[in-house]
Amino acid sequence: MLRVAPLGHQHTDWLQSLLALNPCENVYLLSLLEITGTARLGSPAGSLLGVFDGDRPVAAYWTGGNIIPVAATPGTNQALADKLNSDGRYSCSLIGSRNVILDLQSRLNWGRPRGIRERQPLLAISSDPLIEPDEAVSLATLEQLPAVFAASVDMFTKEVGFSPIESGESGYLSRVRSIVRGGNCFARISDTLPRGGAVPQWPATNQPEQVLFKADIGIRAPRIVQVQGVWVHPEVRQQGLGAAGMAAVIAQTRAAGHPTVSLYANDYNETALRMYQRVGFEQVGTFSTVMY
Repeated sequence: MLRVAPLGHQHTDWLQSLLALNPCENVYLLSLLEITGTARLGSPAGSLLGVFDGDRPVAAYWTGGNIIPVAATPGTNQALADKLNSDGRYSCSLIGSRNVILDLQSRLNWGRPRGIRERQPLLAISSDPLIEPDEAVSLATLEQLPAVFAASVDMFTKEVGFSPIESGESGYLSRVRSIVRGGNCFARISDTLPRGGAVPQWPATNQPEQVLFKADIGIRAPRIVQVQGVWVHPEVRQQGLGAAGMAAVIAQTRAAGHPTVSLYANDYNETALRMYQRVGFEQVGTFSTVMY
């Protein structure tokens, strides 16, 4: 009978080998393992649980704000679901390989999810981009935070369906500041819009600077990163800024020692998927996200 228990130091080599089999899918846990050096991961943010067949681990799950499976099967999903159902529902997202996530969601008694993104192509590139990078894209600075914050709010609102600053901007502002301070926000910033586009009134800033393109390094592991928060100014879309900007992110990230750049997107965002294909990304899997 399968049982669920925290992984320990002695399971580190097993976990490392397992994650390395699919680094694009496992980039988040690879980044945690790089920081801690051990499979014994537990903090207020979450914990790493193993599913054991006797004394042998056969699967792992990060459980926190997100639940992320590794080497999961219907059997290990049922073992974890029994624990999660017993613990009671809490706000989180299930993220990972489509078949695994939809199977796990079907075993939870948490009620109806807030949303399901059923098909999210998982993309990666491990070579130079196919198009010329935008030389104007660089790492954003804290002096540019007002413009980056405004763009981030718009990106989040359009992607998730509600504003991250509805109940106050301090929490989300702190998150965006941390991304910029950490050298993880690439942006093209200008005080004018190409082709005479009108400057909209963005929230929380009266600064003349406008972000035309931005992308964040959301997760950074030793040889792979995951890009998140890709956004192009509404007034300059369909002008090639997104593709050239992503090419710049790839080129600069690879030059900094991370040979593989990955991301995942919703299947209905056909414009973005075509742009990623132009740049050189290839599909390496399919994710699903279930939001509670």
